[in-house]
Amino acid sequence: MDQITIRKALDLASTGSYLIPEVVDNAIRDYATKEPVLANVVNRVPWATNTYFIRRRDALPTATWSTDGGSLPAATQSTYAKVSKTVKYLYTRGEVTGPMQKAAGSLYNALALEVEAHSRALIEKLSTDIATATGGSDDITGILHQIDTEDSMNWGSTGSGVVSGGAATLSLAKIDEAIDAARGEVDLIVTSRAVRRKINALLQAQQQFVDRTEVAAGFRVLAYDGMPIVTDLHWETNTDILFIRRADAKLLVHQDFTFEELAKTKDSTDFMIKGYFGFSLEGRPVHLNNFTI
Repeated sequence: MDQITIRKALDLASTGSYLIPEVVDNAIRDYATKEPVLANVVNRVPWATNTYFIRRRDALPTATWSTDGGSLPAATQSTYAKVSKTVKYLYTRGEVTGPMQKAAGSLYNALALEVEAHSRALIEKLSTDIATATGGSDDITGILHQIDTEDSMNWGSTGSGVVSGGAATLSLAKIDEAIDAARGEVDLIVTSRAVRRKINALLQAQQQFVDRTEVAAGFRVLAYDGMPIVTDLHWETNTDILFIRRADAKLLVHQDFTFEELAKTKDSTDFMIKGYFGFSLEGRPVHLNNFTI
């Protein structure tokens, strides 16, 4: 091919880059994934059926003073309630075509990468819903809903787990008030990064030592009054702090995440990943809200 012919070929292509092989690093940089903190720190409880029941004592029997030789008081009894949470079903479905798998060549396994991405999507969805789900659209009920709205598994008829900050600036006194409201039955604080920074600043302003501790899954985090402060990018608002006991935040595992390849209907690998989970928040969790930072 003479020089003129080559020049015409380049002109038709509009650029000479088509003659240069494209070399791509075979590693993929993941800028989408978030660490599913809540899904990792809650208490995982294997559960054999699709309904989780607990019995809750709502009131104690009474005691009465009497005179010497007086009649005994009438018999009284504790009052109880039976409450439940149901297991819900979480799915993701993926597909990788045959040509796509072949085109990946030896650089990477296209099917394995997509299975990994779908697995991450599932666990991230679970972490989000542990915080915020309301029980609609066939999902579980999360921490916020179980404290603020449907508290049958925790406070029930015995009180409320919501403490208002009175639209005032967050203070250590208000945090201590929320902890007191939980009657000492909490060992984990969940909030946003901005609120955590505010707590850190309040502690430093009062020359208090800001400790660190390690929670499940190897997360090393700040602590307040011995309680770790965790944040999850799947739920971040700057007007909320949750105080819970990890043992009371129960992820009910009816069936853990399972991969299944689906029947072929075309030149592709079609698959689903599923998990059957419920979530129960018991004890005396507290939601501190309505404050500014």
